[in-house]
Amino acid sequence: MKYSPTMLFVAAAAVLGFFAANGVSQDQARDKGGAPPQGKAAKGRGAKKGPPGPVPHLSDGKPDLTGIWNGFGGSGNDAPNMQPWAAKVVADHRAKNGAEDYEARCLPGGPPRAAPYHTSLFATPKLVLMLFEGNTHMYRQFFVDGSSHPANLKPTFYGDSRAHWDGDWLVVDTVSFFEKSWFDFAGTPHTKAMHLTEKFHRTDYGDMEMEDTIEDPGVFTKPYVIHRTTTLETGIEMTEYVCNENNQDPAHLDATIAAASAGSENLDKNKLKEVPALQARKAPAPPSGPAPRTGGKVDFSGVWVPTGTALPSDPSYQPAFKAIYDARKADRNKIDPERICLPDGAVRINPLPYKIVQRPEMVTLLWEGSTHSYRRFFLDGRAHNLDLEPESWTGQSIGKWDGDALVVDTVGFNDKTWLDSTGKPHSSDMHLVETYRRPDLGHLTVDLQIEDPKAFTKSYSFTRTFTLAPTWELQEYVCQAILDGIE
Repeated sequence: MKYSPTMLFVAAAAVLGFFAANGVSQDQARDKGGAPPQGKAAKGRGAKKGPPGPVPHLSDGKPDLTGIWNGFGGSGNDAPNMQPWAAKVVADHRAKNGAEDYEARCLPGGPPRAAPYHTSLFATPKLVLMLFEGNTHMYRQFFVDGSSHPANLKPTFYGDSRAHWDGDWLVVDTVSFFEKSWFDFAGTPHTKAMHLTEKFHRTDYGDMEMEDTIEDPGVFTKPYVIHRTTTLETGIEMTEYVCNENNQDPAHLDATIAAASAGSENLDKNKLKEVPALQARKAPAPPSGPAPRTGGKVDFSGVWVPTGTALPSDPSYQPAFKAIYDARKADRNKIDPERICLPDGAVRINPLPYKIVQRPEMVTLLWEGSTHSYRRFFLDGRAHNLDLEPESWTGQSIGKWDGDALVVDTVGFNDKTWLDSTGKPHSSDMHLVETYRRPDLGHLTVDLQIEDPKAFTKSYSFTRTFTLAPTWELQEYVCQAILDGIE
């Protein structure tokens, strides 16, 4: 029997739901095909207790939740105390084997839903990031800066999260959810009034307990409380999971694959959907002043707006890659990966802002646009490990300081991304070195040098500039939701 992509994806979702409902660990789920490969370091997970030791603390004395934590999905059981109409919705979803699940269409699973993949917490005194390995490989931000929810929020998949400390518990208050999102595997509905409170408590070095409370009087007769635990992983690293890379069910990807196999002359533009090109917002004037420092190093943290996205010139291409580039430039029906919700990679940028969050051992670069994902620059002295993940969209990035400059060395790319919107190609041998400098408070420069002997006859270098937007915050951009017309 030939299985369609839809059947395979729904079946995979059902299998993961079975694991959760029957107490199967994340590791067993991953071993049965529920997650991307983890390489040799992935073995030996699933201990009931995490590694021993005291709770680490941030510079302000609060518990540091930073680390890679095992999947902490829900129980897989129906939520209690549902209104009759909500129970009927859940029963209908079950009758359809979860075929309507947004996560099976590469859309975010709204919180408190969590896939059985790893989740990384990355904490600073004013901000805690939750970085997802699975589902859509996106992120959440918990603002611990004393701010309140902004007025007139637009509903989003992840909502708006403001946090505070209650003793050793981080309490995260989240509102303004997109009503159609699924916050659990069963597809329990919710209304615009849904209010989520999540509590995180790191009991020791390797263990964390959590409590989630959902208040939504239109759905539940009383608050729905979920208790979960998770353990720290120290011997592995998260890999890059790109849902749309393997999800061939949506019509736009079916058409893309057919076109790539048969040639662009067979491309049916009526079947292929693309998101509109990303449009820049007018950036504020950059502030003046000296570059901030933390721990003796320049602090690159902030929301940064690119001053331009075009490359200054074309690389000097080898004949085979020049032919690829020429064909893309000549083809009006060329398929831009960004426009079908695939990642931009490490070289290409779009006009939407980026955010840098910095700790001594790692820098995280968040994207607003493209796939609303992230890159991580490791500053902890590790070496590249391509046994873990030999090829990915953004590669493996190792950073080091050269005075006040941050030098980021990245290898391990696939050859699927474009260097810019015109379709400049590269090979999987591409080696990228970026040098980040913050000459003052409001400006960031990045020098890029690309070596790719398979694709280029010589190295290719250029510089990008960004300006600080101190009053901006990243907005939630979900490419697939725009593509599917559901937002």
